[in-house]
Amino acid sequence: MAKKTKDEKIGFIKYLKMAVQGRVFSLDFFRSHWGFIASVVFLFCLSIANRYVCQTKLETIKDLRFELTNAKTERVRAAARYMGLVRHSRIVTLVNENRLGLEIPDTPPVKLKPTDGDKE
Repeated sequence: MAKKTKDEKIGFIKYLKMAVQGRVFSLDFFRSHWGFIASVVFLFCLSIANRYVCQTKLETIKDLRFELTNAKTERVRAAARYMGLVRHSRIVTLVNENRLGLEIPDTPPVKLKPTDGDKE
């Protein structure tokens, strides 16, 4: 360990004396360190602004996820309503009520069997 020089001891004692007397942040201190102090204040404000932006974006994401969940639920409901409208019995009832003259065939449609050269 290197021993402290006499100037280092005096500097430490000087700052200790200023701290005890309450003169650590005197006008001379601010004059000599204004750039550093301004940088620290700017970075502190930048940190606060960044945190605010992140929190508002997280709230927006939370709201959008909630809306997406509601949209998915509404999509399922709409699909259920649509399937209720296209049910076979419903179609038969509507054809009969509107007297369109359409008939339901007694035989099901013919399905063609694939041959060896056809792809499924």
